[in-house]
Amino acid sequence: MRNGQTVGAHRQRRGWVALWTVIASVAIASMILAGCGTDPNQGQAQQNQAKLDHELHHAKSELGIPESMLKPIETQEQSVASGAGGWNYSYKDASYHYQLLYTQLVGIEQTAGQTLKQQASADIAAFTNALNARRSQGFKQIDAYQGRLQQVIGDYNNAQMPGDFAKVDAEARANTEALNALWPAYQKLQAFQQVLLALRNAGLNSALSQVEYQQDVDAFRNASSADRYQKLVGVIDGQINQLVADQAEALPYVGNALLSVFQARIQLLKQYGDTTDAATFQQQYTQDTRELAQAHSLADYLTLSQQINKQSDGMSLPLIRAQAHYDFNALAKLVTYANTKTMTNPYDGTQYPLAYEYADYYNGIGDAQSRLAYADSVNSIYSYAYADDDINILTTNLRALLDDYGDSTPHYLPHQTDLQLMRQYGVMQGKTIVVSLREQTARFYENGKLVYWSFVTTGRPEKPSVPGLHYALLKLQHTMFTSPEPKGSPLWYAPTPINFAIEYSLGGFFLHDAWWRAEFGPYTNLPHYDPAAFNGGSHGCINFPLNNMAWVYNWTPDSSPIIVY
Repeated sequence: MRNGQTVGAHRQRRGWVALWTVIASVAIASMILAGCGTDPNQGQAQQNQAKLDHELHHAKSELGIPESMLKPIETQEQSVASGAGGWNYSYKDASYHYQLLYTQLVGIEQTAGQTLKQQASADIAAFTNALNARRSQGFKQIDAYQGRLQQVIGDYNNAQMPGDFAKVDAEARANTEALNALWPAYQKLQAFQQVLLALRNAGLNSALSQVEYQQDVDAFRNASSADRYQKLVGVIDGQINQLVADQAEALPYVGNALLSVFQARIQLLKQYGDTTDAATFQQQYTQDTRELAQAHSLADYLTLSQQINKQSDGMSLPLIRAQAHYDFNALAKLVTYANTKTMTNPYDGTQYPLAYEYADYYNGIGDAQSRLAYADSVNSIYSYAYADDDINILTTNLRALLDDYGDSTPHYLPHQTDLQLMRQYGVMQGKTIVVSLREQTARFYENGKLVYWSFVTTGRPEKPSVPGLHYALLKLQHTMFTSPEPKGSPLWYAPTPINFAIEYSLGGFFLHDAWWRAEFGPYTNLPHYDPAAFNGGSHGCINFPLNNMAWVYNWTPDSSPIIVY
């Protein structure tokens, strides 16, 4: 019996093992089937992903939203999809995340147009500043950029879809970078010119190099991108080195000419107040001078020439950085000086700073300081050039304000400060609007001739108008302005219908009619009795009488220069 019981027990155990094997197999098969698509949430996940992909296609192809704005959505979608069908993959979670990404994408689509419009407007302003800065430096080779600026502004005014604004922004950025790259190329041309002058003074033949120099000048004038200007720098370095290689007798003259240019740039760096970098470059100059005196072979001169070129090129960033800080400090001193002078409000006898617009945190020196701080954070030539261009325009306009304040010329006649600014900014041709903040007067010039004038009211001390050189960015008729301030703020105003408006600066700053105002002209930007106009100036816009603004609107073409000083 004991053996029989043992045999039965073994059979029973084998039965249980077989049963558990079947159960396990069924369970595994069920899990495999679930992984193969029987999860009831799989279909919904696939639908949500397809909906997301369709919307992404719409955002790219029809709206033209840049890839940079859509990349985070695409990356997260790939992350969600990467584990599909795998062990423990949750189609329920995937469905939820696809729907969440779809919602985020729709939000991007709804805000992309405004975001890209603001960016395009800011970069058009940067393009404008760079163009005006190069013009004020005396460059005659930038006429083509004026045409490009007008085209960019025209495209901006016609833009409707996000992709339209993205294209405008890319074009504005490309031209700004080209204008900022123009300066280093110009400096390299100057160095080449100094070399050729040294050879001529020494009686050496430089005919071939003179031809190359003229070709470089032509390339400089015709360059249309930052990349081409940067390549021109390398080309000129190569030409100088080839000159050394071809004419052994020219070697010491070329070396001395390059060192002379190097020393001049060191002196400029010292003038701007960067004594630390200047000391480093001065040590390099001293060493270069020793090596030039000891050079005997062609290899010695070629090595030294390449070394000096490299060191001189290495000064580009320290120079523009030091210049931007130097110019900012000069602007800060000028703003302080200007605001030691005051104007008396005839309504209540209160004294106000003469140039309060330039002392403003957001649109005056504070904005310039923010641009400079940003440049310090990224430490690039282009960012410093952008900041410095803005600083120089504010400085130029503030000096004009100080000169104009003592000018007794009647409002309705041309003012010398108007004409000086127009000449400096190269806008004597075509139509130009000039607004004098202290006169509270706008004058309108066509080909340098005054054709119309109007009293205006500009921004009150708490919300000043934006000084600078601007362009007519957007024209609106029969629109509604709403206050950016919360209700209850002393600066809040009820939604207000506007008949004619021309945007002149990013952030909602317009020339527009103010049909509710009883007075315009001198001191109306300061507190005075005018209840419907909050008894004071505007909120940063430049207000005109209704009939005058109708004329301004019809007379002003898109992209017209608007100088506010």
